[in-house]
Amino acid sequence: MQVVATLSPQGERVIVASDLPLYDVLQVYRMRWGIECTFSGMKSRGLGLEDTHMTAPDRIGRLFLLLSLAYAWMVRIGAWRADALPIAVKAHGRRAMSLAQYGWDLPCDALRWQRPLFQTFLALLMTAFPSPSQPESESVRY
Repeated sequence: MQVVATLSPQGERVIVASDLPLYDVLQVYRMRWGIECTFSGMKSRGLGLEDTHMTAPDRIGRLFLLLSLAYAWMVRIGAWRADALPIAVKAHGRRAMSLAQYGWDLPCDALRWQRPLFQTFLALLMTAFPSPSQPESESVRY
């Protein structure tokens, strides 16, 4: 068992226990944390996956696929919105809300009241997130 203690960029103490090699512990934890936040947003703090009370695996699988697409779309719209109007940063140094939360209400409002804006949001589904080393976005073809 490896126990790693470090400080986050915000100065918070992070302690992780794992059976992974010492140098892999924090890298894997960073990847896992992103997944945990995504599941939280899809379950109890966002899209309500747990509220369905479904038990049939095939139905849960189809719903999970649909919610994954919706969540990715919300994050993409939130990133697009944050480029124009950045998310406020709280005193502890983190954003006041996630990109998914920031992109949550815009598609619904646009579908009802602003059809041209909704078309923009649909186009965002086919646009990849820019990588940190390449600021230009490119279209995704299926």
